[in-house]
Amino acid sequence: MTAIQLLRMMEENLLKSDRETFIFYGRTYSSEDVVEMYRSVAGYLTELGVGNGDVVAIDLLNRPELIVIIMGSWMAGATVTPINVNLKEQEISYQIADSGAKIVFGELSYREKIENAVERTGLRVERVILDFDNGNESGDLYRRIFHGKADFTAFPDNPDDLFIVYTSGTTGKPKGAVLTAQNVYREAIQLQQAVGLEDNDRMIIILPLFHVNNLMFSIASILKGGPLVILRKFDSEEFFESVKRYKPTMFSGVPTIYKMLSDSISEEHKASLSPLKIGICGAAPMPVKWFEDFEKAYGIKIIEGYGMTEGTVASTINPRFGARKIGSIGIPLPGQDVRIFSEIDEDLPPGQVGEIVIRGPNVMKGYFNRKNETEEILRNGWLHTGDLGYMDRDGYFYIVDRKKDMIIRGGENVYPKEVENVISAMPGISEVAVVGKEDEKYGEEVVAFIVRRDVHLNETQVIEFCKKNLARYKCPKEIFFIDALPKNSVGKIQKNELRHALK
Repeated sequence: MTAIQLLRMMEENLLKSDRETFIFYGRTYSSEDVVEMYRSVAGYLTELGVGNGDVVAIDLLNRPELIVIIMGSWMAGATVTPINVNLKEQEISYQIADSGAKIVFGELSYREKIENAVERTGLRVERVILDFDNGNESGDLYRRIFHGKADFTAFPDNPDDLFIVYTSGTTGKPKGAVLTAQNVYREAIQLQQAVGLEDNDRMIIILPLFHVNNLMFSIASILKGGPLVILRKFDSEEFFESVKRYKPTMFSGVPTIYKMLSDSISEEHKASLSPLKIGICGAAPMPVKWFEDFEKAYGIKIIEGYGMTEGTVASTINPRFGARKIGSIGIPLPGQDVRIFSEIDEDLPPGQVGEIVIRGPNVMKGYFNRKNETEEILRNGWLHTGDLGYMDRDGYFYIVDRKKDMIIRGGENVYPKEVENVISAMPGISEVAVVGKEDEKYGEEVVAFIVRRDVHLNETQVIEFCKKNLARYKCPKEIFFIDALPKNSVGKIQKNELRHALK
């Protein structure tokens, strides 16, 4: 599988569909529009000297043109590195320099930080700043990029590397996971099968397209010829209104989004979301109570999955049309092998906790320019996730915790997720994160950071509730009430920041 083969399949499926490809705040993009636009982008990049093996950086909020630029970059022979729009100058500079990007597309509102970031690198990087909010669609630059002439007599024989997607960098400098055409295509097909994506399904994109989650679901949908409703970012009222108006049948979110939707339930909102058949949940484990609250409120089935950037997104999922186990992350996607390994990389039997490892055509090529880190995480042909979990006798997998987040108190293993689930079930709790704090006597102590709905809730009440539901060694020694938990752009709680605050 090459980038051009993938593009040809995407184009073929788009053109044989008589539906719009993208819907964006009332504006529709037909399949013919999209094909014309991405070919124009390829021509524009070629004029600028971008070709085989070059890297194109994209720093844009969600919009159809983001996907079009990705496709055009592949056609020109380039690899794409999506930039998290929340990054600061220094972080953007690092990614541009590390990936060796030759050109960066950015929003007008990000012009200053992009310009400064490029200056920091000391490299010659072309900057293309797009003003989408002020009628730029009719401007000369927009027409040149997206509606110029692109007379390709032959497709370039480009490399297979489609993306360099940088990890969130919660434990040091971000690393770029290199995803190939084979990774992307096989993952897209596996997602179609696992979630039962049908020709008449319509997805609404609410998570950032600079992350692999909605990016891969977008590609999976395009390969089916299905339309995408795209929102620039998640806003609950925009979401309710867009679902009511455009009637998508599925979406992919993160636990915090499901929690927000549950907290804002009303008869009007329930009616607005009635077109949705399923919600897909990933990025972080969701407390069972949040799961149950959302399904009870809206009557929409959630299928929870699990994966990581290095595995192109998902590796397990509760099947849409099969047995679903709430609290489980489901079964392996078709074509993937998922196991539980011991510390010496040996298979563990059902019920025993170990490291989740993955093998399959979805597993990344490696970390960009990082041979040692690649060999470590892909040792013996298995992607070592660093996540702790177990498999039941039916082959369903369960997350216990991140290996690095596990707390060892006095020789006893404490899994923060277990403690968080207990505290989440307590009335008056909005969100909770549990971390370990250094302790002279026990090595580590259990500490909980809580966002509360009930301002009268106090530390004693929480600790007593834990004592009734957990072994004493698992109970938090300290409780900190805070206004909000630190999170990254897809809602993952940044526990390293909480641990740092304890020092």
